[in-house]
Formats: sequence, structure tokens, C-alpha cells
Amino acid sequence: MKALVLTAPGRFSYEDRPEPVCGEQDVKVRVEAVCVCGSDVSAILGRNALFTYPRVLGHEVTGTVAAVGEAVQSVQQGDRVVLMPCISCGHCRACRKGKTNCCESLRLYGVKEDGGMQEYLCAPERNWLKLPTDMVPRTAAMIEPLTIGAHAVSRLSFGSGDRVLVIGAGPIGMSCAVSAAARGAGVMLADTNAARCAFCRSHFPFPAVNVLSKEYRQELENFTEGEMFDAVIDTTAAPASMNHAWEYLCHGGELLFVGIHNKDLCWNDLSFHMKEPALFTTRNSTRADFEKILSLIGAGQIEPERFITHTVAFDRAAEELPRWADLETGVYKGIIVF
Repeated sequence: MKALVLTAPGRFSYEDRPEPVCGEQDVKVRVEAVCVCGSDVSAILGRNALFTYPRVLGHEVTGTVAAVGEAVQSVQQGDRVVLMPCISCGHCRACRKGKTNCCESLRLYGVKEDGGMQEYLCAPERNWLKLPTDMVPRTAAMIEPLTIGAHAVSRLSFGSGDRVLVIGAGPIGMSCAVSAAARGAGVMLADTNAARCAFCRSHFPFPAVNVLSKEYRQELENFTEGEMFDAVIDTTAAPASMNHAWEYLCHGGELLFVGIHNKDLCWNDLSFHMKEPALFTTRNSTRADFEKILSLIGAGQIEPERFITHTVAFDRAAEELPRWADLETGVYKGIIVF
């Protein structure tokens, strides 16, 4: 089979590899579509500290079951499936409490293990979820990034009619926005990239404001009638944003960090404390989040196709993916099809 390997930052090569063989509890899948994540872009640019080279990228993966091990019960040959890419140990305290997304020794397909940018991928049964037979590969490949937003929103307690600000209007920010809206919240997005704000306004039913504009604070106040937000979700991984995100909360609001960086955060404790905010972080997603997104897609509350702007065939991906890593190309969400 053919595999696309990122051998070094910006350098891809196709390799011929033997097809994987199922173990007793494994499922072998013929890959049909893989979405490209922001973490993949970071790896291509050499900026992903968690990534190891060489590696087959791809953790937003869907396909059709080609073979199953003898002990597999939940899927069979011919079923459509989506990859749940978190590889958890199953026995640490977090795993025993059902929080497999934050396993103490968590690994991820496409980051620490070879992922889906190859013709076949073999993984344990627990890492695959059966899909409805009528779900097309483009839609199915979008499920995993949407679960990131679903898990983030599940951490918060806002309700219908509350107001949510999502800072960072990329695909993960928008995945948070659509899950928040599905819960009944009024959602506003904010970003420093004017073109991205314009894209979001044209493709999604949310206002998107430019953080760098002089009217930024006034637009937030106008949206919330001067009361500010019940929840703020920061997806930027930028200290300059994260240090100030709490300022847009109403008293008693909730702040959630999605993006991760390796620097200190700093804010005035007195001002922060007087709002009695709740502070949360979020990491990856769980099977329950996948099931939630499947339900929302089935109900028409989330439309994955709105995210996808670029498509490339697998045999052309080696030349195209380095171009997609340049934000100036306007790629919002790209997908590789097999």
C-alpha cells in the first residue's frame, strides 16, 4: 500500500508499505478521507513540539472496514467507521474515571503513531466508531474536529439564551461555536485575521469581529447589551489573548482555554477574583463527544460541509499540503480524498 510520510518539516514522500494485518482485537480500515488539522500544519511547519519525524500524519480519519480480528464484535467488514484517535492506557486514574481524553500516557494517531494518510489503517476496535450507512466520507472526516468543540462546550454550564464569546475563528473555534449554538447560546467569534472573520460571517450564522479594530470592545458590549459574556472560550494558544480573555466575562462567568502554549499566564488576581469566574481547560474528546456530534449532524444542527474549503486527491497531497500550511492560501479546512 502507499503511505504519505512527513520526513522532516515541509518534506513529504510516498512510501510503499505492506498492508497491516489485524490482531485479534484490531480493525483494518480502507481509508477514504482525512481532514487536515491545525496540528498537522504545525508539524509541516516544524512547530509542533509533540510531533516526532518521520510520521504519517492524519487523525481526522474515516473509511470502510476491510477486515476485523477474531474478537471484534462492534463492527464488521463493509461498515463505515470514523477513527477516535486518542490512544489511552486504560488503567491510570484518569482512564479509570472515564476521562480517557486526558490519560496520563496519552498518545495520538498521526502524532506519536502513524495516522490516516495511508491507504489502510489498522487500530484496536475501541478506536473505531460505526457510522450511518448514508454518511459521505467528506462529512465523516469532519466528525473528529467537531468533537473537540463538543468536548470543550461540555465542560461549561451555560444554557439556552446565554452569550458565548469564542476567541479564535479557525476550525476549532468554529467547532466550539456550532456546539455552543446547538445548546441554544448566542455566539460571537473574534479573531485578528480580517479575512478569516469575513469567511466566518459568510459561511456561518454568527457575527465575527476583528480583535484589532478600534470598535472591538464596543461590538462586544453591543452584542451583550453591556453585560458581557456568560462564557468565553479561547482557542488561540496565544498568551496575549489568554491573559485578557477573562476581561470579557460577566460576573460569575466561565472561562475555557482550548489552545495550549508553553509560557506562563499572568493577570491581576483582585480584578479576576472579584468576578468569581470558573476557569476550565479542555483536551481532546471522548466517545461520548463523537456520539453527540453524530446526533447533532443527524438532527441537522451542525453542517460539516460548511467548514471544507479545499480538497485534494491522495496522490497529489505531497505537493499540495505544504501550500495549505500557508495561511495566505485561504485554506479553512482541507480534506484529502482517496
